[in-house]
Amino acid sequence: MPDSQIHLINIATERPFLAAPEGTVVSSSAALGWRGITVELHHLPEVEYPEHHVQGHPLVVVHRGKPITYEWKSSGCWKRARTYPGIFFLHSQGDVNAPRWFEPFETTAIALDPFFVVQSFRDTINPDRLHLRRRQVEFDPILFRFARQFENELTNSSYGGALYGESLALAFSLYLLEHHSSYSQPFPRPRGKLSSVQLRDMIEYIHVHLSEELSLTDLANHLNLSVFHFARLFKNSLQLSPHQYVLQNRVERAKQIIAVSTNENLIDIALQVGFYDQTHFGKAFKRFVGVSPKAFSKLK
Repeated sequence: MPDSQIHLINIATERPFLAAPEGTVVSSSAALGWRGITVELHHLPEVEYPEHHVQGHPLVVVHRGKPITYEWKSSGCWKRARTYPGIFFLHSQGDVNAPRWFEPFETTAIALDPFFVVQSFRDTINPDRLHLRRRQVEFDPILFRFARQFENELTNSSYGGALYGESLALAFSLYLLEHHSSYSQPFPRPRGKLSSVQLRDMIEYIHVHLSEELSLTDLANHLNLSVFHFARLFKNSLQLSPHQYVLQNRVERAKQIIAVSTNENLIDIALQVGFYDQTHFGKAFKRFVGVSPKAFSKLK
């Protein structure tokens, strides 16, 4: 099992410690190349955490397993609540927490990179002036849906890839800022489309770098736009999100290579067109073409 990449700060010792003890991280986004976000599935034993706060990043923890009794210390007194799937907790820098429970606790832990959030919305609103509100034992069906999407990406090795993970991180950040921050109202949506020059430049950039690890941040920076602004204008222009466009073109290039190749090493072809492994490649290919890469190669 991977180690947790999410750290908390023990207030008494001022030292960091792992958000999940060794051996309790069931799955993690750390190996998937996602930018701006760390997502981990935890299967925690009964435990009492020392008084602590998160280390810089906002942390959302969503209950995903059997109902449990959750306790936390507030003003020197213990409080208690029954939690169930969909109940969430939101803590940001400076929020003190000291929870405990006495039975196994399954959670999805989501830590956002503050720099990613600031850069994503820098030309829409000033996120530096916003702060996320502390939430303790609350239910939000939309956040629960996000948690399930993240869980599905981690456990089912879907074809979405790192670009899709970053797209989810952007949508998740937007939802938190609109519904669980001091702003708490819809952000102004960028209107219009990319100019013809911008669109041509972006399509050329994507095709040149198709075999490389592309990110929303890289694509947005290429046009000197925020991630949020770029993603909206790109979709308005092509009726496809950036990750959908990239995925579609990677599959199309793979089809072209398979059609003329005498070497049917599918792992090599997957890497040539930007997929990080054969499983990821196979799922995406079948999604768009309707048959597996191996079956497609036999149609030549």
